[in-house]
Amino acid sequence: MYDREGYLVGQLPGERRLVIPLARIPRIVSEGYVAVEDRRFRSHDGVDERGFVRAALANLRSGRVEEGASTITMQLVRNMFAPDLLKWNKFRRKLAEIVLAVEVERQLSKDEILELYLNQIYLGDGVYGVETASQHYFGKSVEEVTDAEAALLIGLAKNPEGYQPRRHPEAARVRLQTVVNVLAREGILSRERSAVARWSEIDLRDESIAPDPDGEAYFIAAVRRQLRVLFPDPAERAGLRVYTGLDREAQAAAVRALEKQIDAVEAGSFGAYRHEVPGEGPLQRAEGSSPYLQGMVVAMEAATGLVTTLVGGRDYRHSEFDRAFMAHRQPGSAFKPIVYATALESGAHLHESVSTEPVRVAVAGADPWQPADHVDGRSLTLRDALVLSSNTVTVRVGMELGPQRVAAQARAMGIDTELPLVPSLYLGAGEVVPATLVAAYATFGNGGRPVHAHVIERIDDASGNVLFQEPAPTAEPAMDPRTAFLVLDVLRDVARRGTGWRAASPAIRSPVAGKTGTTDESRDAWFVGLTPGIVAGVWLGFDRPRTIVAGAEGGTLAAPVWASFMEVADRNAPTGSDWRVPPGVVQIRFDPESGFYLPEDCPVVDGARMEWVLEDALPPRFCPKPPSQWFQPDRWLSGIGRWAAGLLRSGS
Repeated sequence: MYDREGYLVGQLPGERRLVIPLARIPRIVSEGYVAVEDRRFRSHDGVDERGFVRAALANLRSGRVEEGASTITMQLVRNMFAPDLLKWNKFRRKLAEIVLAVEVERQLSKDEILELYLNQIYLGDGVYGVETASQHYFGKSVEEVTDAEAALLIGLAKNPEGYQPRRHPEAARVRLQTVVNVLAREGILSRERSAVARWSEIDLRDESIAPDPDGEAYFIAAVRRQLRVLFPDPAERAGLRVYTGLDREAQAAAVRALEKQIDAVEAGSFGAYRHEVPGEGPLQRAEGSSPYLQGMVVAMEAATGLVTTLVGGRDYRHSEFDRAFMAHRQPGSAFKPIVYATALESGAHLHESVSTEPVRVAVAGADPWQPADHVDGRSLTLRDALVLSSNTVTVRVGMELGPQRVAAQARAMGIDTELPLVPSLYLGAGEVVPATLVAAYATFGNGGRPVHAHVIERIDDASGNVLFQEPAPTAEPAMDPRTAFLVLDVLRDVARRGTGWRAASPAIRSPVAGKTGTTDESRDAWFVGLTPGIVAGVWLGFDRPRTIVAGAEGGTLAAPVWASFMEVADRNAPTGSDWRVPPGVVQIRFDPESGFYLPEDCPVVDGARMEWVLEDALPPRFCPKPPSQWFQPDRWLSGIGRWAAGLLRSGS
């Protein structure tokens, strides 16, 4: 795996193998594989005709493939020549296995074949061979395994991932017992030893204590997941070179910023913290959801969606659950920009005013819903409503549109979770995958063009041939470029004077735009923001949603993490870069009281503001009083100056 600069990050858990001679492999292991995988191994010439007939009849009776007929020699051939065999179709591949197996049997003795097989066989978790597997699962050499451990190793051959004992302990135990029965039947284990092995406890090596000093474990795990999708067969992954967008400096900064904020929350810096905190000593591995406060940071190239930073939790050793790509969370107010984008796409304008008077929404079979708001009863322009994150205005705007239209806009921007078609959708009640929400924000900076969050940019084989290249982002826009710019400019205002002001660190050279998000009872704290080069999101909360601290908000918990991280991440952004104003958008001076566009020669009007509008939808132009009727100091001072100059000339 390589980072964004082309430097080697490390070897992905792939083919790991320690080769040892057959003489060092216990008989229960070597002969156990023969008994379970190929009981006529010593007598056939590489192909077991009787096994073929038996498997064919069994599959014919069941109507599907339930049994295979591959011998140990054929399995060895399949592993050794996988890169070449995988180029062919299934029938030709099987025929090649048969031919090669017969040739191997001519060239090598049975013990040589068995030794190769026991060192080549894939046994899950990226480990190959019985010695590597024994050390990986049990922390000791295969020479020291117990009868039960030997049976577990033998059983893995049939389905290495399905019988992986850490992830599937019950299935692994059932398979172990099946293998023990075969070993007893073949006389490899006595009745007494098989009875003990069948129920013996197996102490698996603790894999949860490996340190992650650079905080890259979540990123590497995400790469592994995508790699498995692209190349499902482990043999296909051997020798691949995986190129990613990992920014190692920014990754480390994200880990530090998140850890510092979580420590501060747990220390009570934001109010009384009444939840469990990790104790001293090694972390206990979480089964399912973690009981501790968690966090997430994910950043990507705004133009492409290539992930540069990924912190999926507070500590991978404790919880491998990736909260950036696997979690489903309510975004709260971080969803509001999508509502306003939908409104602008439907003909609304930023200078329009909407009442903040309480709104009551009828709910079938329940009392009317009245969203709470922190803004008083005055009217707000759409810009101010989003900057101040007014719930009432957002719901009024959403009700004019309908949830179907808002959900459709979210889908066009890449949010693919099923959103509830109810009024609370406007305030972010629908669950989203955090990484897709962050990617959706890139749409505002890309002139309306969406991107797809991905961790792998390119994959080459060992010879440098490109096997996979992430497709370029779609050219199909999710919204009008003018709409994207208008929302973006409001989000810049959010970072300047709104709820996200803590994200606008002076140390970030690039312009900043973004939005905070807080869900009911302070269960989730968000900040999603972007610069011209990077779009990034921060989330804090519990896996099982509950109040973090009373009154917690995205602006106080998440935005400072974003700012601290971006101070480092922004260093690679081009100096002085900024978003471009698209054609068809102009800036005017207007009067919020009347909603009129003030001409250039109109005198100063109290409360007049600058606003971006569509060139083909300018509001009515009007000046409250003709310029000549206004007190104009510049003209008065100019006249006085001319009069004084005349006096001086006459006196001389």
